[in-house]
Amino acid sequence: MKPPEIISTERLLLRKPRMDDAPAVFEGWAKYPEVTRFLTWRPHTSVEQTQALMKRSIDAWDGEVNFRYLLEVKENSALAGMIELRMEPFKMSFGYTGAFAQWGKGYMTEAVRASIDWAFRQPTIHRVYATTDVENTPSRRVMEKAGMQCEGILRKDSMHPNISSEPRDSYIFAIVK
Repeated sequence: MKPPEIISTERLLLRKPRMDDAPAVFEGWAKYPEVTRFLTWRPHTSVEQTQALMKRSIDAWDGEVNFRYLLEVKENSALAGMIELRMEPFKMSFGYTGAFAQWGKGYMTEAVRASIDWAFRQPTIHRVYATTDVENTPSRRVMEKAGMQCEGILRKDSMHPNISSEPRDSYIFAIVK
């Protein structure tokens, strides 16, 4: 099942990426070590790397599994981050990153809630979940504010090359219908 290309919230448009978004994504978050610290990829050193990310993000929409959205602030069209929805049988997982200048404004919690709401309107989705590094307190707070519950720790679950070359522990958060 494919989500819609646009999900609207009170303050945001979650929309399919475009190639012309690459400079704003690069400047907004992809180049910052503090933003990419807990991601599975290193900060981008050139806008060309971000263009490749946009191309992969757009191309993935032709499949049935991964759907990345950019979070566009309705008020000024600024990009507030990105969220990826990953479809699985009877459940959906997600991951996200926020634009450095937009941290602390509640945009990511709003996007996570909207994603959960969309998922639970689908008759075949019964569980939504995500993981976060055990040291990523802001991400944990986003999921808690979105109504998700911590189900435990996944040992040696994720690789975060910006922190360590060894697998790291993650919390798993979920919400069910």
